[in-house]
Amino acid sequence: MRLAELGEFGFIEKIARLVGAPQAPVVVGIGDDAAVLKLTGDGYLLLTTDVLVEDVHFRRQWLSPEQIGTRAAGMALSDIAAMGGRPIAAFVSVGLPPTLEVEPAEELMAGLSRTATQYGAVLAGGDTTASSQGIFVDVVILGTTHQPWLRNGAQPGDILMVTGSLGEAGAALALLQAGQVTDASALPEALAKRFANPTPRLAVAEALAARNMVKAAIDISDGLVQDAGHLSQRSGVSITIESARVPISPICRQTAQQLAQDPVQWALTSGEEYELLLAISPEMAEQASQVVTANGEIALTEIGYVTEGERVVVLDESGKPMDVTLGGWDHFGQDPLCGGES
Repeated sequence: MRLAELGEFGFIEKIARLVGAPQAPVVVGIGDDAAVLKLTGDGYLLLTTDVLVEDVHFRRQWLSPEQIGTRAAGMALSDIAAMGGRPIAAFVSVGLPPTLEVEPAEELMAGLSRTATQYGAVLAGGDTTASSQGIFVDVVILGTTHQPWLRNGAQPGDILMVTGSLGEAGAALALLQAGQVTDASALPEALAKRFANPTPRLAVAEALAARNMVKAAIDISDGLVQDAGHLSQRSGVSITIESARVPISPICRQTAQQLAQDPVQWALTSGEEYELLLAISPEMAEQASQVVTANGEIALTEIGYVTEGERVVVLDESGKPMDVTLGGWDHFGQDPLCGGES
């Protein structure tokens, strides 16, 4: 069997079985947004790693070196947000072609360091190596939390909520792939920000974690439906998503109309959105929404609910199960999208 047949998540499951159950001080190992280690004191240490590979996650003609670094930091920091944590340090390993000029290499690292520092993670080390196959960037973030959010805490009766809006990363990628724009700087402002400078929802995580409101969480990096599937599998529950309630921005709808695409499909399947998908008890849902709105950055929207079983169902506007034309991102299960999900 080839990796393309097994798929990324099938391969991860094989690795998890090979490694076995975590041993102290590791509390949570493979299978969540970050590993959780219990050290001394009351809190936990979080550790996550994310890799970007040229012509899989980005194209140099679409993103400046600084944007590549910014994007790499943002996607790794999002994993800490999904655990309800606070980042404290970053470590970066880069593979760079020897023919690359020094200036763009410095710009890449500057974008990465500046973004990590903006969110409290000092760039504390890493590694450099030559690459014969383009640029790759591997970012490790350390974080802390008093009580980690995990993927396995959702229970029947919980409300499913999402931060911000969805589909903008898909809209940006579609414009680039269609040749409507030549690089990220030519995208509409909101799409350019989502594509080149994603915002890890760390402020939202801090506000909700302080009030112990979240039962389970994941960041949307592989697509809403696919990431909801990860919550479903880890929690042993069914998740129903009401597509009519999924928040979609005006610019996303406008772009979809321009390209004769369905914005709902983008919202359901687009990866690299880096919003948070949260399971929250019904009695806490309204208060959680008010907390996020008071934070002043974005909204928290109810998009579905949790029931018994173990599957994901998407309902259309009439309440009937609908087909989702794309299943989300799987590195081994499909061809690279060049700017696609991780």
